[in-house]
Amino acid sequence: MKHFAICCLSVVFVFSAHFLGISILFHLPGAFYQTVGSLLLFTLFYIGLTFVMEPAEKLLIHSIKLLRINRRITVFAAEIITIGCLWAAIFTADELLDDILLTTSAEMMIAVSFFTIDKILYPRQRSGSLLQF
Repeated sequence: MKHFAICCLSVVFVFSAHFLGISILFHLPGAFYQTVGSLLLFTLFYIGLTFVMEPAEKLLIHSIKLLRINRRITVFAAEIITIGCLWAAIFTADELLDDILLTTSAEMMIAVSFFTIDKILYPRQRSGSLLQF
């Protein structure tokens, strides 16, 4: 029972952090949303889409790693793939909702911001494993 409670609290924390981050990032480029409910729905779609796209992202990064090209090119390609998958999730969530209006530059800014936050919070988990050949 304790483990279930910890898992539930973790899910609530992650969703709240994403919602807070998205709501802050929406104000920077002047993105438009009609209600807070539509922003909550956008956050839910975004998180769901990232879970769906994560295996494809990992497969692409692993495929690049298997090519055994220059390490810097491999790391750069992995970072671009990660940003591209983040942007695809944001773009798809934006297209699914009519109450939210994001420009392409705002979508890219949000994707790069989440990528940067992820790299700051988890510096070794994502790129560290890629550098080990």
